[in-house]
Amino acid sequence: MSNENTPVFEIPEDFNRGLEEKILKANEDKTLVKWNKLLPELMMSDIILAGMFQSGQTEQKANLLILQHEGRNLVPFFTSPDRMKVLPEEQLKNLNMIKMRAGDFFHSIKGMGTVLNPSSEYARLFSGFDTKVLAVEFAQSISAKAANQNNKEE
Repeated sequence: MSNENTPVFEIPEDFNRGLEEKILKANEDKTLVKWNKLLPELMMSDIILAGMFQSGQTEQKANLLILQHEGRNLVPFFTSPDRMKVLPEEQLKNLNMIKMRAGDFFHSIKGMGTVLNPSSEYARLFSGFDTKVLAVEFAQSISAKAANQNNKEE
């Protein structure tokens, strides 16, 4: 693996642009109604993770970037490479990026706290409880969609 900040995927210029516009509007809504409506879309969206990723013949290993906030460890995730510019440039040089569906990410971190687009106007903090609940809701949604698709095919 190289020590350069090389994406493992191609990033379209408009990657998550519509989602980011909705995040801004949701962050302005003090009632959180817009965030509640946005969460299913976020869970189905591809996001960017930073870390050190290695693939072997039988397994893949990921050492995700972890940030500390008020004494808590948080795994950051990003809607676009532009949101990653808050990270120190020296740190970015030693990290790789991968793309993953947000719902799969929440499921994989097993209840850790996380932060979307840290230190930006697109930021949102998710507690460990939030990530557990959203991961379960995402899994149920995926199962329901699969069941509906199987029923249509029969």
